Amino acid sequence: MSSAGAGLALLATLLGAAACRTPAATPLGRPIEMETRFAARVPDAADLAAAELAAAALAGSPDQTALALRRLEAIDTVLAASEEPATGLVPVSHDLANATLEGSRAYRAATLALLERDDLDPATQERLAQATRDDPLELANQRIRDALVIDFGRAFNALAGPIGSSAFTLQAAPYRVSRALLEYAIALRQQDALPLQRRQALAHWKEFTRRHPDAEEVAELQPKVEDAEARLRETRRDQALRVADDALGKQDVRAALVYADRALRMVPEDPGALERRDEAAARLLALRADQRRSLEAGDAPAGADPGLARPLALALLLPSGQIEAEAGALIERDPEGPLADEARYALAIAHGEAGRETQMWDGLEELADEDLGQVNMARHAAALSLDPRRNPWAAFRAARWQDRRNRALWVLVGPFYAGPRDRWLPQPLEWAIDAPSIAESLMSSPARMLQLPFLPALPSRPVVAASARDYLARYPSGEHAGEVRDWLVDYESDRENWIGALAVAQTAPDAELSEIDRLRRLAGAQALDAASRERNLALRIGMLRLIPERFSGTPAVEIADQRLRAELERASAQSIRLSRGFLVENPRVAGPHGLGLSPALLDGDASNGELHPEGVSLRGGRLLEVCTIAPGGDQEDAPHRAQELISPAQLARLVSEVEEADLRNSLLDSDDDFVPDAQRDVFFERARLGLADDVDIRATATSEYAYLGMRERYGLVRARESILPFELVLKGSLSGVSLGAFPRIKEPRQTPDAFLYK
Repeated sequence: MSSAGAGLALLATLLGAAACRTPAATPLGRPIEMETRFAARVPDAADLAAAELAAAALAGSPDQTALALRRLEAIDTVLAASEEPATGLVPVSHDLANATLEGSRAYRAATLALLERDDLDPATQERLAQATRDDPLELANQRIRDALVIDFGRAFNALAGPIGSSAFTLQAAPYRVSRALLEYAIALRQQDALPLQRRQALAHWKEFTRRHPDAEEVAELQPKVEDAEARLRETRRDQALRVADDALGKQDVRAALVYADRALRMVPEDPGALERRDEAAARLLALRADQRRSLEAGDAPAGADPGLARPLALALLLPSGQIEAEAGALIERDPEGPLADEARYALAIAHGEAGRETQMWDGLEELADEDLGQVNMARHAAALSLDPRRNPWAAFRAARWQDRRNRALWVLVGPFYAGPRDRWLPQPLEWAIDAPSIAESLMSSPARMLQLPFLPALPSRPVVAASARDYLARYPSGEHAGEVRDWLVDYESDRENWIGALAVAQTAPDAELSEIDRLRRLAGAQALDAASRERNLALRIGMLRLIPERFSGTPAVEIADQRLRAELERASAQSIRLSRGFLVENPRVAGPHGLGLSPALLDGDASNGELHPEGVSLRGGRLLEVCTIAPGGDQEDAPHRAQELISPAQLARLVSEVEEADLRNSLLDSDDDFVPDAQRDVFFERARLGLADDVDIRATATSEYAYLGMRERYGLVRARESILPFELVLKGSLSGVSLGAFPRIKEPRQTPDAFLYK
C-alpha cells in the first residue's frame, strides 16, 4: 500500500474512533430517586434483648442490665455456631453497661477491658480509645513524657548540631561544642521553673484529685502537686519580674509597679521583687511630684518686666492677634532676657499656623536643645519635637534612616543587624557570647550583598510607612508631602498593595493621569482577586458591587459584573455542597438511606448521565441542586444543574447520614478532621426537626461548607508525618566553612489548649 493510502486509512480510523465516542448525556430520569420507604422491621430476639438492656440501663438496674447482656452474648454464640454473622450489638451493649458503673475510674477500667475484644467496630474502637486517653492521669503522664522528651532533645540537639557540622572541619569542633554548651547552659538557667508541659500535668493532677478525692492515687499525687505548685509560683514570679524590668527600661513605672506587686503575691518577701517595687514606687512618686509642679503657677522670672509680655499675651488670647509680630518685637527688645524663650516658642507656633512647617520645627528643635534647667520652654519644645504624632516629618526621617541602617547592617552581619540575641542577660555579656557568630556572619556578607535586591521588608520598614501616613494625615499639603507620598506609593507597590498605592497617589495635586490609570487597573484586579477568595456570600457580593463604583473603566469591572450576576442568579439560603468524591467514598450518604441518588449517576458511564465533580448542593429549605456533566463530556466545563425537591423525612435522613459519615471519618482518619461550622449545624438541626420549610434568608445564616473526598483534598498521595522521634538534618554554612549531617530530636507538638498555660 502506498504511503498516501496508508495515511488515508489512518485518518479514516481516527475519524471512526471519534465518531464512535459516546458523548455525555443528561440523566433521562430523575437524578434523585423517589423517597425510599423502608418496611417496618419485625424485631427479632436480638432486638428485644437490646431493648431490654437499654431500658434496664436507663432505669439504673445493674442486674437486669447484666441479664440482658448475657442474652445478647448467647444469641451471638448461637449465630457463630451456625456460621452466621454476629448481631454487632454486643460491644456497644458492653459500652452501655459500662456507662452505668459508679465513677469515671470504673468506666475507664471497663473500657480498657472492652478494647481487648477483637469484634469492635473501628469507629467504636477509636471512640473508646479517645475516652480512655481523656483520663486526667493519662493526660498528665503524657505531658510529663513530652517534657522529658523535650529536655533530652534539647540537650542532645545542642551537641549533635555542632559535632555534625564539623565533619569536614574537625579543628573547629572544640570551639563549636564549647559555644553550644554555653548556649545550652544559659537556656537551661533561664528555663521556667515549671515548664509548659509540666504546668499542664499539674492542672490534670489537680483535676483528678478534685474528681476522685478518695482514689488511692491521691496520696501519691499530693507531694507532686505541692512541689509543682511551689515551682509554678516561682515561674509566675520570674515572668512578672521580666515584664517589670522591661517596663522600667521603657520608663513605664506604673506597669513596673503592678508587675512587681504581682511577683510579691506569688513569692512574698522576694528580694528581687521588693527591689523592683521600691524602685518603681520611688519613680512614680517623683513623676507625680513633677506633674503637680507643672500645674503650679510660679513667680515671674527674676528681672522680667510683666509689661513687656502683655502685648504677646493679648495676641495669644485674641482670635486675630498678631502673634508673630509681638513675639518678634519681644525678642528684639531683649534677645537674652528671661521671657525670650517664651517668645521664641510662641513665634515657632505662629510659623506652624501660617503653614511654614520647616520654620516651626527648626525653631522648636533649636529651643529644645537649650538647657532644661535654665530655659523654661525647652521642655515643652522637646515634648512637641520628639512626639512622632505631632512631628511626623522628624519621625519619618528617623524611621527611614533606621531602616536604611538596618539594611546596611543586615548585609554586614546578617541576623545580628538588630543586636545580639536577647537572653535576659547584661548587654555586654550578650555581645560577648554572640561575638564569634557575628564574626562568622561578616565573612558571608558578599553573598548577602547579592541577595539585597530580593530582600523582603525588614520589621523597621512598616514603621516608616506608619510615620509617612501620619505625616500625610496631618499635613496633606505640607512642604514634604510630595516626597513622603512618593515613598509611600513605592512602598505599597513593592508589596503589591495596589489599592493602598492608588489611595495615596490620588491625593497628589499634580498626579500623572497615566500613572493613576495604571494603578487603578492593578487595584481593580486586586479587588477582584480578594472578592474571589472571600468565602462569605454577603461580603463577596458587596465586594463585587464596589468594584464598578471604585474602579470604573478598568477590565475588572466587566469580570466583576459577570461574577456578580452569576452570584445573584445562584444565590440561595444555603450552599452546602456534597462533592462527587465525598459521595463515592461514603456510599451510605449517596444511597437510599440518605440522598437516594440515582445509581446511573455514579456508574462511570457518561451515556446515561454522570455526576459532576461539584456533586450535590443543599440550597436551603428542601431544595437540592444536582450537578451533572454537561453534554460536551468535559468535567472541567460548567455542569448541567437540575433542582429537586425532597420530602422533610428524606432531608432529615440525609443530614443525619452526612453528619454520621463525617464524624465516623474523623475518628478513622486524623487527616479527615471534623470542622465546625455554626450556620451549617443550625440548618442541619432545623432539618432534623422538620423546620426546613421555614427558610432563614438572612445572609448571616448562609453556610458555604463543602464536604470533600480525601482524594479531592490530597490527591493520590497524602503527606504523612514520620513516626520516628528524630529527623536527619543536612546543614552547611559558607561563612563558617562547615558542612555536615546529624540527627535532631523532634519536640512533641503542643496541645491545642497549650496557650492557656503560657
